[in-house]
Amino acid sequence: MTHLTRTIFGLAAVGAVLAARPARGDCLDELLPRPRLVQRGAADVNATHVAHAGGYTLTVRGGRPSVQGDADGQRYARATWAQLRALAAADGAAVPDCTIVDWPQFAYRGLLLDCGRNYQSVASIKDVISMLAAYKFNVFHWHLTDNDGWRLESKKHPELQKTAAFTRQVGRFYTQAEFKDVLAYAKARGVTVVPELDMPGHTRAFRTATGLGDLADERAKILLGELIDELCTLAPAADMPIIHLGTDEARERGEKVPQTHLDHWAGRVAANGRRLMGWSPGLKLPGQSIKQLWMGANDPRGDRTPYVDSQNSFYINHVDPEELLSVAAYQQPCRWGAADEKLGAEICVWHDDAIADADEDVVRMNAVYPAIALLSDSFWCGRDTDEPSLYARLPPPDDPRFALAADLERRLVAQRDKVLTRPDRPFRHPFPYVAQTALRWRLTDERGQALATDIPQATVYPRHFWFPAGAYVPSADGVVTLETWITSPRDLACGAWIGATGFSRSDGRGRDGPTPRLGQWNKHGATVELNGVPVAPPRWAHPGVGGNPKETPLADEDYWYRAPTPIRLKKGVNHVKLTLPKRGGWKWIGTFTPLLGTSDHPREVPDLVFSSAPPHAD
Repeated sequence: MTHLTRTIFGLAAVGAVLAARPARGDCLDELLPRPRLVQRGAADVNATHVAHAGGYTLTVRGGRPSVQGDADGQRYARATWAQLRALAAADGAAVPDCTIVDWPQFAYRGLLLDCGRNYQSVASIKDVISMLAAYKFNVFHWHLTDNDGWRLESKKHPELQKTAAFTRQVGRFYTQAEFKDVLAYAKARGVTVVPELDMPGHTRAFRTATGLGDLADERAKILLGELIDELCTLAPAADMPIIHLGTDEARERGEKVPQTHLDHWAGRVAANGRRLMGWSPGLKLPGQSIKQLWMGANDPRGDRTPYVDSQNSFYINHVDPEELLSVAAYQQPCRWGAADEKLGAEICVWHDDAIADADEDVVRMNAVYPAIALLSDSFWCGRDTDEPSLYARLPPPDDPRFALAADLERRLVAQRDKVLTRPDRPFRHPFPYVAQTALRWRLTDERGQALATDIPQATVYPRHFWFPAGAYVPSADGVVTLETWITSPRDLACGAWIGATGFSRSDGRGRDGPTPRLGQWNKHGATVELNGVPVAPPRWAHPGVGGNPKETPLADEDYWYRAPTPIRLKKGVNHVKLTLPKRGGWKWIGTFTPLLGTSDHPREVPDLVFSSAPPHAD
């Protein structure tokens, strides 16, 4: 029985974070997530902390590891040992003698992948699960049904797989054999699969397939109950202990159901010996024992139901890759309630819009692999404080809080370059992240007044729709200028991520559309200059597309999933200037990040020095 299974059936939450960090200098200081205690050398360490569920002690002597802990703890110790070996080997070194004592803060550490709207291959799903296991996640939430398709085979109701029921990736679904194969693959890696059959909202595919246009029909109640029963035959409760029934966003006329329907569906989950999970806010499911927070400041105090936190920027379909660092460093998982209510947290990948490629577009456009590595730290260790004003901006370098983000980024880059990418095995999935904490920007308003200096991040948000507490500009309108001075030791041709628009991948360009027209950086008239010379924008694949065209796949609208813009830095000081007019919309952003390589596998340009003022200015 896995740690998650034991916990959801009644074990208490784990203990508080032990504040202990290793000194910098070798593989022991490049682990993600951070271990709670690292003792260098051969000294004995009190290992009583392994009493926590999932806890372990890893001892290394003369290059040989030994492990103490329960079954899950031993699995996590092996993941730590694998990182240590890769990190040390990349430096041509051996793993030093040490003792590591570690355990998870939260019992539930998950990622949701929406395969109802956009089918993802079994091979791609397995790769995501492998990444989750490597970074000590233990839940894969599999959203299997939505308006665009019922993606899980039903032998009892095969009409769900008929062609007319699909609006995307027609006929693509997971056979029951494939479903069982994914569960077995995940179980072998300590990851529990939580399947979701979304009801009564998001059921257009179901209603089309069955001809039951109105779910208030008694036949719909019975049929969906039968599908819950059929799902539960595919794995025993010990292997699939949670069934998620959705229940949010029942907005269409045919999705309005009486409470007796919800009672019946909840009863089928209970009759099959499973825990019932649903979204909050959502419809009332009697007997629901896990709620998943998803919208707004949804404070669960006063309700003792254990919850999973998926609020704010844990919805990474709304997040730029370079925004992930501030989310990982400063958004505290499970901010409310008593300890036994705080089950854990989950990354959500809601790529509502259609995709052009069946596999890699979702993980590329939503930076899934960097998100797993970065958020593993707060999901495993927790956070002492919550900093909403920093969800979309890093603190200035002289702020003591900046050290957390800088340390987290250093570890991420080490994982990217030494663990995930090796000389004999390049990482084959997109990993769009470039180190940014060395950047320095100056932000001024249209009057030339400085709004901020020494901004240490790649993508600057003068104002962010979700997080006005961290805004540099009080209004959603105006004109700002971003400037940085880059000193290069040589003439250099490289690439750059340049952007002035931030599209979500789940609103069809609705919040910040349309796509720029040819010759524009964004619809507001942004300009980009390098050493006083305008930098031309890309030749957009879908220029001027506006409205809410969810069936027109994104192609090159955001900086990290299009080819880097070629630039040339001269030896000495280079001046970058972005002029950013704005009127309303989703995000007000500016990005200019020099890099080497491709957008899928970028690397930092070495030896560049960034300043928010001319280096020789008085």
